Amino acid sequence: MTAPGRSQRPIDVLKSLPSNIEAEKSFLGSVFLDNGVLDREILTPEDFQLESHRRIYMAILELWKVRIPIDPVILSDRLEKKDWSRHTGGFDYLDELSIVVPTAANASHYARVLREQTALRKAKILNAQHAQAIEEGDLEKVERLQGKLAESLCLKEPVGGMDWAKYRLDIAKSATINPPPQKFVVGHLPEEPGNYGAIIGPDGVRKSWLALHIALAVAGGRPVAQGPDGSCLWPAPQAGRVVYITSEDSPDVMWRRVWNISQMPGYSWASDMEKNLDILPVFSSLTLLSTAQDGSIVQTLEYRQLIEYAQGARLIILDPLTDVFDLDENGNREGRAIVQALRQISLRTGAGVLGVHHQNKASMLSGEKNHQSGRGSSKFGAGCRWAVVLQPLSQALGEDWLEAAGVGEEEAKDWTSVHESKASYAEEYAGDAFFKKVAVVDDDGKLFAAAPLAMKLTDMNLKPGKKQKEKKESGYATAY
Repeated sequence: MTAPGRSQRPIDVLKSLPSNIEAEKSFLGSVFLDNGVLDREILTPEDFQLESHRRIYMAILELWKVRIPIDPVILSDRLEKKDWSRHTGGFDYLDELSIVVPTAANASHYARVLREQTALRKAKILNAQHAQAIEEGDLEKVERLQGKLAESLCLKEPVGGMDWAKYRLDIAKSATINPPPQKFVVGHLPEEPGNYGAIIGPDGVRKSWLALHIALAVAGGRPVAQGPDGSCLWPAPQAGRVVYITSEDSPDVMWRRVWNISQMPGYSWASDMEKNLDILPVFSSLTLLSTAQDGSIVQTLEYRQLIEYAQGARLIILDPLTDVFDLDENGNREGRAIVQALRQISLRTGAGVLGVHHQNKASMLSGEKNHQSGRGSSKFGAGCRWAVVLQPLSQALGEDWLEAAGVGEEEAKDWTSVHESKASYAEEYAGDAFFKKVAVVDDDGKLFAAAPLAMKLTDMNLKPGKKQKEKKESGYATAY
C-alpha cells in the first residue's frame, strides 16, 4: 500500500509561491516613465517576490520620499551607495527596466496584479502552516491558525483572466470553520482592517478632547476618559500604537491638553505613553487626496507616507476629517473617494481609522443625534461602521430635564452628551454616556488643570414627560 502523501511544509511552500515577475518589471518600468505612479499606486516592498526587485523598489521609495526624480542614473547611484548594486543587476538592468513598457498608462493594472499575488502568497503560507500544525497534532496552533483562516477566508486563484474570483467568499470554510468573535479597536469600532468610524458634533462640544482620550486609552490599554466616580465612556481596549493627526490645533494647544489630562487624578500613567502614542499637529499642512488638473482625484505623497508611517498601528485618528482631504465635501464623487481612501488606509496599515467630523448647521441647530448629520456628502456617514455624536447637555436633554435634575445653565456648559448613533457590528444598544469638565486646584485655590472626564448624570428620579418622550432613541443603526 502506498503511504499517504505528506502535506507541504512551509519551507517547501516558499519554493513555489505565486508571483508575476513580468508584472514586477512592468510596474518598475512604469515608474521610470512616470514618477507620479508612486503617488497613485500604493505598493510595499513585499509586493515584489524577486529580491532584486524588492531592493530596487525600496531604493525608489527612499528617493521619492524626498521627491528626488527617479531615472536609471540616479537610482543606480543610490543602489551603489547602499552596496546593493551587485544584488540588483547594476545600471544595465535598470536601463533595461526603463524600456520594458512603452507607456505608464497600465501601471494600475500591474499594481493590482502584484497586490493579488501578495495576497495569494500569504494565503498559501497560512494554509501550509495550518496543514503542518494538524499533522503535528499541535491543537493550540491549529485553533490559532483557524482563526486567521477564518479572517482571510483564503483568496482563490483568478479564473479565465477575470478578477472577480479574488473576492469570492470560500463558502465551505465559512460554513465549517467557527469564525473568531467580533472584536473592536475601541468602543464599537471594528478591529477588522478596512473599517472607519466617526466622531461627529457641532463646534465646542469637545470632539478633539474625546479623540485625545480615545488615543490615550488605546495607547495605554485604559478605560476611555475614566472619571473620578469610576465611570468611563468605553471599557479598556487592547493596547497598541496610535497615530493621532490633528490639523486644527497647534503643538502648544496639544501640549496643554495632554498636560491637563495627565494632571487628573489617576492619570499619571499618561507620561508613559511616549512609545505607543504619536500625536502629530500638522496644522493644516497635510493633504491626503487632491484634484489633478484634468479633474481626477489623486492620492498625494502624504497619503503614501502616512501608510508607511502608520504600518502596524492599532488606531489612526484624523482630526478634523475634511482638513486632510482637499476636495469638495458636498460632492458624491468626492465623498466616495474619501470613503475609499479611509478604507484603504485601514487595509494597508492594519489600523482602525477614526475621523473627527463637524456637524452640518441644520443638524446642529435642531439637535440631531444621527450619524448622517455630518457636513458634506452622506456617503461618509453611510460608509462608517461606528459613529459617535456629541451634543451640549442642554440640547441632548432639554431645558425641562436640566431643571428637574437641578443642573444650572452655567454648569450645563461643562457637560457633553456622548451618543453612539451607529454601531454596525454591536449586539445591543448601550445607551448614552456623558463627560464633564473636571477642575483641579492648587493649595491656594487657583485652577491648576481642567479636562473633561466621564461622569454619571443622575436622572433616575426624573418623571417621564413630554421632553423625555421626544428624546427617546431607537438604538443602533446596524449593517445586518
